[in-house]
Amino acid sequence: MTEERRKGKRHPAKLPVKLRPTEGVTPYSQNAESLNISETGLLFLLDQPIAVGSHVDLSFVMPGEVTGGLPMKIRCSARVVRVDTYDNAQGKSGIAAHIERFETIVAEQEP
Repeated sequence: MTEERRKGKRHPAKLPVKLRPTEGVTPYSQNAESLNISETGLLFLLDQPIAVGSHVDLSFVMPGEVTGGLPMKIRCSARVVRVDTYDNAQGKSGIAAHIERFETIVAEQEP
């Protein structure tokens, strides 16, 4: 039996995520989709795997239904801790990342 190492409760959340590796010669942005999120990490799908230990910048908007108020834009720095393959993810990799720091911004309301 494996020991549960997560510190925060995971919440299912299918959200678009912008990802940018912070290492390498040419930083570039990629689109991903989250599967779940917690206070300390998130799991998202990406077209190609990223090496465990890689550092990435992530940004996404948490809807008001999740925050209990206004939508919040989240920007965070994270470290990839696990990479999985999902049979039902159309060839995408499941990337688990530990959030090392983050900031929140109240998203603008649409008129």
